[in-house]
Amino acid sequence: MPYSPEFLEKISEAQDLFVWEAPAWDHQERHPHWYLWMSLIAFAFVVYAVFTGNYLFAFIIFIIALILILAGNEKPHTVLIQIGQNGVVIDGNLYFYNQIHDFSIIYHPPETKILYIEPTSAVKGRIRISLMDQDPVALRNCLRQYVKENLDLHEEHLSDIFGRFLKI
Repeated sequence: MPYSPEFLEKISEAQDLFVWEAPAWDHQERHPHWYLWMSLIAFAFVVYAVFTGNYLFAFIIFIIALILILAGNEKPHTVLIQIGQNGVVIDGNLYFYNQIHDFSIIYHPPETKILYIEPTSAVKGRIRISLMDQDPVALRNCLRQYVKENLDLHEEHLSDIFGRFLKI
């Protein structure tokens, strides 16, 4: 049974055990050398694709390069994170605890301070939240009351490491 928007808004506002602001994504500063190397790599792929007659691959590489240039320079907006007794609110979107499969906290300061939330829905992807200056032990103890903790995850996901390495 769907809840009314007013009810969901009141529930969202009540999530006040942990409240902080974090960037929506990690912004990677790119130097001119990065653009030079990525351009050379993209050009090499396009030349290979044209040489082998794979024009679709050349087009895909061109589109990916264009997206990296246009979207990659955008600065992240600030997201409000709220965690309370009913669920987790991320930028106004409420996730009840029964909609969350598990969570993991990866804490290796100063480089890595991340909360991963895995929704139960297969359609929704993993949620990555920067912990900023939150106490990871207190946050973990709070979340463990409501959601299962994934103790198998000890490091960042490979996609996050790969993205930070390539500055994408």
